[in-house]
Amino acid sequence: MAQITPLIICGGNGTRLWPVSRRHSPKQFQRIGGPDSLTFFQSAVQRHRAAVFADPVIVTGRIHQGTVQKQLQDLQVKANVICEPMGRNTGPAVLAAAEYMLKKDPDTIFVVVPADHVIEGELAQPIASCVGAADAGYIVTFGITPRYAEEGFGYIVDGGPLPDQAVARRVQRFVEKPKSDIAQSLIEKGTAYWASGISMFRASTIKSEYASFDSETVTHVEQAVANGRMEKGALCLASDSFMQANAQPTESAVFERSERTTHAPLDVNWDDVGSWKAMYGVQHPDADGNVLHGDVVALDARNTMVRADSRLVSVIGLEDVIVVDTEDALLVARMDKTQNVKTIVDELKKTKRVEIERYQEAKPAMVPMVPQDVASELAQSSNYHVGAAEIAVGRAMTLEAGDARQALVVKGRLHASGPEWQKTVGEGGRIYTDPKGPITITNLSDEPAELLFVTLSSPDFQPKSLGKVANG
Repeated sequence: MAQITPLIICGGNGTRLWPVSRRHSPKQFQRIGGPDSLTFFQSAVQRHRAAVFADPVIVTGRIHQGTVQKQLQDLQVKANVICEPMGRNTGPAVLAAAEYMLKKDPDTIFVVVPADHVIEGELAQPIASCVGAADAGYIVTFGITPRYAEEGFGYIVDGGPLPDQAVARRVQRFVEKPKSDIAQSLIEKGTAYWASGISMFRASTIKSEYASFDSETVTHVEQAVANGRMEKGALCLASDSFMQANAQPTESAVFERSERTTHAPLDVNWDDVGSWKAMYGVQHPDADGNVLHGDVVALDARNTMVRADSRLVSVIGLEDVIVVDTEDALLVARMDKTQNVKTIVDELKKTKRVEIERYQEAKPAMVPMVPQDVASELAQSSNYHVGAAEIAVGRAMTLEAGDARQALVVKGRLHASGPEWQKTVGEGGRIYTDPKGPITITNLSDEPAELLFVTLSSPDFQPKSLGKVANG
């Protein structure tokens, strides 16, 4: 039997698990449990390392390239990495992977798996049992037997057996996030499954079906792959073509419209971990029902989750509460109200708070660039100062207009974006501030990046601490 290629889509902004998950460091790259646990993304990779699986294909945003490569390196996993210049939903992401792999192996069979779900149970055997259906040109979607009437999930309604298949079955219809009474009715009939987000098909099948519904997007993605370039072991898609692809999920673009779509059941424990309450639910609590990560002291607490990422956190007398403490933001919420975290994020967006985008970072530290006996004279100049900064993997820093006239990349590869532009800069490259607004500089490397700055200072400028400052 041919090997199955796992296709892991690492998109999404991760607002539901704020303040740990942010746009520059979303949920899939966060650890599921304590400091020694794997991230959601690493767990997805690990689940598909059996003999039946080939090396995975990873599709991620350009700003997450370094994080993906570093987390793959930690697992000692080889993968084909594709970087999107901007998010266009899962449809174009899957298409780009199909186009890329068709040139390497026209017989590629994908199993598409989410990067940010928690799954416990046997996957290799039930997925392998559907290879025949995929090879015959069917699209197989995998469903989970529902445990309760959940409004936040999509449902697959069974349409009966297929005459030529032993496992894959017809799909009568898809129901997207139904109201509670409708979800309950679907469950009582015993013919509906939670849509797991896992699917399986030949690369050639998804491309041909996509072309029958949206040929323009197929053309744009073909061009994005053909005109893309290899950078540091990843294919970076051409932005001018990819941005023209219609931003649609694969489900609505193809699955819900194709006569080739089927479904198969998966008997596993599955959760998309869409809230802090759900995150608590996939952990292993202590005798009091508490989940404590980090430096935490809990007294008379029950059924409570506390995550301390940067300092000691003490709680007394809490019950059914979530506490999440990061280096620059604190969340405290009742367990049954954690779905409203997205509302908090929306409020922060209105005031343009940086905490929804990335972790707050240090400013460049001033360092002596000449022999010590004349360094003080330069350090106290009223005209300029020289500084340095280090940006951790997957992290970003901001240069406000006027902060520095230029930054020189000493080590690593960075993505810089201003109010009306963006570019990627390698070692020896320069980044200039923009009078129209702030610049965000993101580390794309799989190791810390280093920069030198020439900063113009006001007459009353006083140099801060010397030495290198690590961001995040």
